[in-house]
Amino acid sequence: MATDLIHDRGRGPELVGTRITVYNLLPYFLDAESTEDDICRSYGLTPEQVAAARAWVLNHPATLAKHFEIEAQIAVGNPPEVAEQAQRAHAAMMNFKEWLARRDEAMAQRPPGPSASFPTFEEWVANRQSQPTGEQ
Repeated sequence: MATDLIHDRGRGPELVGTRITVYNLLPYFLDAESTEDDICRSYGLTPEQVAAARAWVLNHPATLAKHFEIEAQIAVGNPPEVAEQAQRAHAAMMNFKEWLARRDEAMAQRPPGPSASFPTFEEWVANRQSQPTGEQ
């Protein structure tokens, strides 16, 4: 039975014994010029596996509609406020990486001993929060 060749381990319906999901094959199913033989060759599948995937697609239109919705949302990208937040987070991470590099350089140049003059991570965060935005 075709359904014995499809299972879902949390990544969507995939062919048993592979990591190939039905969604990986969907563009081929939607391309009028693509043949079953093309799919078999491209993915190293048997005709039975391709037929099982095609049957799954035909029997689960609601799941496919949701999949297309998700793909459309991904294509649109993040809203501007999320993109700005990501840029701020990236800038903060780069600032932190620079701080780590300076700290490592300072630690390598100082003589060994307990007199650490470079701030801890907690001190660095507290210092950053107390500085005006332009100086961070």
